[in-house]
Amino acid sequence: MSWTALVPIKSVHARKSRLAPHLSAAERARLSQAMLDHVVGRLRDCAPVGQVLLLSPAPVGSYDRIRDEGRGLNEELACAQCATGTGKLLVIHADLPLLAAGDLDALLEAATRAGQALSPDRHLTGTNAVAIADGATLRWCFGADSFRRHRDVLRPGHAVVRRPGLLLDCDTGSDLTIAEDGGFRWRDAVLPPRTS
Repeated sequence: MSWTALVPIKSVHARKSRLAPHLSAAERARLSQAMLDHVVGRLRDCAPVGQVLLLSPAPVGSYDRIRDEGRGLNEELACAQCATGTGKLLVIHADLPLLAAGDLDALLEAATRAGQALSPDRHLTGTNAVAIADGATLRWCFGADSFRRHRDVLRPGHAVVRRPGLLLDCDTGSDLTIAEDGGFRWRDAVLPPRTS
């Protein structure tokens, strides 16, 4: 059975607000689009992933999506997990500029072996990806201290996968510098046309 990948993404005007001291609104929109395109591209190239869906309040280009109704990320993910069924589910954030094919392979292989796997951010406080291979319904815990909170609700024996492309999410100026030093190019990203 193939994996369904679910990528939460905010409305374009609400993305990457913590980078406002460093980037204009237009630059933040380009950066977030470039990261989203990068993550979705890696997911589409990953053989075990059969479907990629955005969890978004509005359409984003031609990407398939589940509508985010504004109930908060954790409740939206619970509803989306119900909507996608009890198969293999990967929830992965859209702001992973250095995500590589090997990172996804390692995460999904670990989840297949252990039943469940997660990847923290580089500070080991946030959660950048959760992979559920065993069909379990998870109580999602995104928000403050989500890595510890997810570890508390996952089954004993779950895997933790720390890979460079999964550790770096892009929320601060220093994150952006690391991404750019790692070769991520985003300033020429093209925003998709607005859709109704």
